[in-house]
Amino acid sequence: MSLSDLLHDMRMSFIAAPQPSFGNLDTLGSLALNAALVQAVPFLWMVSIVGVDDATSPRFDPLKPGLRSGRKAQGRFLVPAQPGKREHTYEELDSTAIWTWQQLAQMLAGLDQRQANNLLEDLALAAFGDDLIRIGFRGESAATNTDPAANPNGEDVMVGWPALAKAADPEGARVLRDAVTFDTSGNGHYADLDAMVYALIAKLPEECRNDPRLVVMVGGDLLRAHQQAHLAPGQVRDKQQRMKIADLSYISHQHMASTYLAVTLVENLQVLTLNHSHRLSAGNIDDLASWSIRYNRVQSYALGVPTAYAAFDAITLAK
Repeated sequence: MSLSDLLHDMRMSFIAAPQPSFGNLDTLGSLALNAALVQAVPFLWMVSIVGVDDATSPRFDPLKPGLRSGRKAQGRFLVPAQPGKREHTYEELDSTAIWTWQQLAQMLAGLDQRQANNLLEDLALAAFGDDLIRIGFRGESAATNTDPAANPNGEDVMVGWPALAKAADPEGARVLRDAVTFDTSGNGHYADLDAMVYALIAKLPEECRNDPRLVVMVGGDLLRAHQQAHLAPGQVRDKQQRMKIADLSYISHQHMASTYLAVTLVENLQVLTLNHSHRLSAGNIDDLASWSIRYNRVQSYALGVPTAYAAFDAITLAK
């Protein structure tokens, strides 16, 4: 098949044919896209991807922890829900994978239509899903014009989870503002991650401290420094051959800042997307002599329970 034929008949596996240029996705298509992104980037399994009908409507917090069952003589035992409300800022967001004709000719040479579809879909979704995580951990603001040269980790694309947690805790009760030094020789504020994580757990609300969903999220440089100092080769902490930090499971990811350290509930990280705003398109970009897959939506990041997130704001590794 010719390159033009392959690109003209390119279909995403989760989009009902025939839709040569895709377009606005219906509810089922949006759900299928989210499922495909999660499959393309396994880390997204732990993130809550939530569809929102109205970007202007505040979201209600979960029920506040506490006893809600009991009895009362000659009456009913009643406990008001007293939900809180939070507003989120949504931004229109573009994700794009662009290839030149020369690149496509080399990539798709000898492939049939199904193979070409799978290759292009896999590459695009992996890139788009990777950016969801990158911006979630590194985003600090939403500039009118994104500058990838100055902000290669999406710092100016959208406000991500760490920045949201800090803004929700202006007093620094859970996101600890004082700079600390991690020095495994004992000359800094902390010599191991266990002590740091125990300090963070103590900052969480009492009802969260023993929640089995709590996890430690730790940046790569900080984790390696701890492991090199405190974990001999082959040494493990539990029967599943996994190390634990302060008796909690940990997660590390390339898009976390190198000295990032936080404790939160595993599903507390949220990506909110406005329903009916998902749009996929594919086709030529004549001005660039290229072809692309583009994904546009209206999106926001959120923490499901802001108080169930504790972190150090500034950690320095001793040299």
